[in-house]
Amino acid sequence: MKFWLVKFLFINTLFFCCQVFAQTKAEIPQPIKIAFNKTSFPYHFQNQQGEADGIMVDYWKLWANKQNVVVEFVPMSWLETLASVSEGEADIHAGMAKTDNRAKVFTFTDTFFKQKSHIYLHRNYEHIETLQQLIPLTIGVVAGSSHIEILKKLNPDFMIREYKSRFALFDGALNGEIAAFSILDRVFRNYQKRKELLTQFPTYRRILLNQDEYVSAVKKDNTVLAQFIEDGLAKITPEDKTILEKKWLGFNKSADKVLLAYTPNLLPYMGESINGKAQGLFIDIWRLWSEQTGLAVEFIPEKMTDAVELIKAGEIDAHVAYPNNKLSSDNLTLAHQIYAVPSNVYISNNIPNITELSQLNGKRLGIFKTAPYIAQIAKYHPDIKLVFLKNYKDVLKAIDKNDIDAFVGAVETTHEQLTQANLQLAFYKLPISPFKTNIFALTQHKNTRLVEIIKEGFELLPTAALIQLEENWLSNKQEGFYKQSAKKVELTKDEKTFLSEVDTIKVGINKSWRPVEFVNENGKAEGINADILALISQKTGINFTFKFYDSWSEMLQGVINKEVDLLGSANESEERKKVLSFTDSYWDMPWVVIHQRQQKSGLKLKDFYGKKLAIVKGYHVAKVIQKDHPNIILKLVDDHEEGIKAVQQGAVQGLIENIASASELIRRESLMTLYMSVVDEFNIDKNSFAIRKDWPELTRIINKALLTISESERLVIYEKWFGINLETGFDKDTVLRLSAQIGVIIITIIVVIVVWNRRLYVEIQTRKSLEKKMKHMATHDELTGLANRVLLKDRIKTAINFHQRQSLQMALLFIDLDGFKGINDTYGHDVGDELLIQVADRLSQCVRKSDTTVRFGGDEFVLLLTGLHNKDEAAFIAEKVLQLMQKPFQLSIAQAKIGCSIGIAMYPGDAKSETDLLKEADRLMYEVKATGKNHFAFSS
Repeated sequence: MKFWLVKFLFINTLFFCCQVFAQTKAEIPQPIKIAFNKTSFPYHFQNQQGEADGIMVDYWKLWANKQNVVVEFVPMSWLETLASVSEGEADIHAGMAKTDNRAKVFTFTDTFFKQKSHIYLHRNYEHIETLQQLIPLTIGVVAGSSHIEILKKLNPDFMIREYKSRFALFDGALNGEIAAFSILDRVFRNYQKRKELLTQFPTYRRILLNQDEYVSAVKKDNTVLAQFIEDGLAKITPEDKTILEKKWLGFNKSADKVLLAYTPNLLPYMGESINGKAQGLFIDIWRLWSEQTGLAVEFIPEKMTDAVELIKAGEIDAHVAYPNNKLSSDNLTLAHQIYAVPSNVYISNNIPNITELSQLNGKRLGIFKTAPYIAQIAKYHPDIKLVFLKNYKDVLKAIDKNDIDAFVGAVETTHEQLTQANLQLAFYKLPISPFKTNIFALTQHKNTRLVEIIKEGFELLPTAALIQLEENWLSNKQEGFYKQSAKKVELTKDEKTFLSEVDTIKVGINKSWRPVEFVNENGKAEGINADILALISQKTGINFTFKFYDSWSEMLQGVINKEVDLLGSANESEERKKVLSFTDSYWDMPWVVIHQRQQKSGLKLKDFYGKKLAIVKGYHVAKVIQKDHPNIILKLVDDHEEGIKAVQQGAVQGLIENIASASELIRRESLMTLYMSVVDEFNIDKNSFAIRKDWPELTRIINKALLTISESERLVIYEKWFGINLETGFDKDTVLRLSAQIGVIIITIIVVIVVWNRRLYVEIQTRKSLEKKMKHMATHDELTGLANRVLLKDRIKTAINFHQRQSLQMALLFIDLDGFKGINDTYGHDVGDELLIQVADRLSQCVRKSDTTVRFGGDEFVLLLTGLHNKDEAAFIAEKVLQLMQKPFQLSIAQAKIGCSIGIAMYPGDAKSETDLLKEADRLMYEVKATGKNHFAFSS
């Protein structure tokens, strides 16, 4: 009985469920009408065949298959899709962003995915970085878009212009109707003028507006259909979703194309041309890689942070140049080092004579937030005040507001940025670049095959081709990464065998021959020779060890006896060549005589006839003096310390030394009573390495290494070790050391010295101020303060180099005042000068900071306009000048009215040199004067 009862209840329940399902199915319309927008690519749109397409269309087709129903896609405008579903004419909206206002008239499905919306800015509005800065501008949106609601919530003062469709919005942007527009990501691909649009409104200039929840919708309170939709969507697997999203929301990838992100605005390494094309050294290197591997590449401009996220998501394959920062994700890997970029410290000219980073203690140093050397600076220079900046735009703002005293920047990019801003003369840099950032290709860690392809491709790139690319892009062509790498010495098989057999090379070092060579407080070899040997070691792999000697003569005998293998700063002579081999010269040094200050400066050797001069034993010039100047009495000393004492005590009238050692002696000991005179009678010494005679292989190897040492490397060593500090006299350490040694009695003498020292400092600062004023006078017009023709020519030459590389145009406007002579003759030169000053002020108002306003002479002026895209921009400025010149000038004794004639020469269309540009603009100006004056003309 119980069995039959249970069976009866089960059958009834099943029957009831079937009735409910049948009733629900009956309430579901057949076919189900889905409203989709014609232009909402890639979400839902009408393709070229007139069919519904997009990620949401594929979703609904898959859903219909799971639910075993028929769907019909109805194409409409965006506003029509909203009205059709809210009024019940269509059943389902294909997809929209979820908003509070829409929730009043729609019932939403669960979220399909989240998608970002951005405001895309025109490239001219580089100063805008936040949404609130958009208030003066007109923002375009699609009518009915959720972005209208979002923008009004953020700020009701936003100026919004609505367009009926996305294509109409894009057309309006290109026609200059709006300065910005709001749109979902990934919607440009099927727009015919996509490249032109993204050139004017680049992706890296966009500002995040909102993170949208992308949903579907039915008419409000249609719960039956809403539940039926959710039941079907639950049957779609995560794998199905992933396939659809990669197909439509990822980039258009193919098996033989590598998508490479790059960061714009970092020329000469990477940036965009005027036509929106990727360009720069790194871009060209990857194009070379593409040729080598046979893989096509596509370059995509993205901010670094956005690019990293896209690489993590697998939507982009790699970044062309990622600095060696600590990676923020285990999903990323540095695939291969492609470059190394030097960075230097750029110091304002208001803080002169900074030669090393430690001298900036207490100063404000601008540094990029992502710089890999922040920890290094904070550790070793904790007293420097770090000011963190996001980009070069922040650097220029900080300079303008005087928020920083110096900043750290990549050498080449900083040169480019300062040149564009006409600030290249406002900063100087440290003698050597203290930081180097290694640059890598960045990709997904799990993409091991791409990592291998990247490495293999770069290893096959020809060095000569890479060096040529550096020469195409870098301002300092000798310091390129590949150029320097190529300078590493290539050794023959015999030379490699020799080095492997000898293991280490022993070098003789004089203990106290500063700055040429000496032993420091830690027992290590230092000085010019040690630095040269360090470079040789880097270039050859030679392992040098050092043996210290008390005197030059002992050391010379040591290499002859093979106690050591070589010594530095040796001078070749016929006698020495019998027992030693000599390398090529690596350092030229004149000889000087150190003598008492009361003797006149500029002494010659004949001034010491009948007198005693000290000279270190073993110096080859001793024999030259004995032969050519026998009237000089030579006193041989073991080292220059002994010689200096002899001079101080009056035992000799001078000490013969090379200029390096003499400079160091006077600087180190602050010997105010001593002076130097250069010995013109001697040839400048050619310093070489002396090497044991039985090792010719070592001589050849070191000669090869010496050939690869660049001028900049020599300059670094020179500035490190040479020179006497003539600007500050006694330094603090010297004063303290003298106080401790001599005692309290001498303090008054030291005070006098310090006072003298201060007076010397004031004199030097006065001289520098005068020099600065003289430089300004040499390059600027005294009356108006504008640049003069000297500075103009320099600016034109600099601009030509920049514009040639960037494929940009520039204009030279030659302006001659109409009616000035009459005013000058009527009222006198003082009033004429008054008018010229006002003209200069008005002209300066017409141009940007990056342009140059010049008084060329008399009543002639020149405007140099840089970074132009076409001649219409120059015409706009010319019209502005004409309008301003026609307005009355209120002078001290009268009101004056004048006009002007303008000739405009364009680079590169009219001329390609500074001289020819000026000639052409001048010729055109006279044509204007001949045809009625008071207008402008281009070359026909």
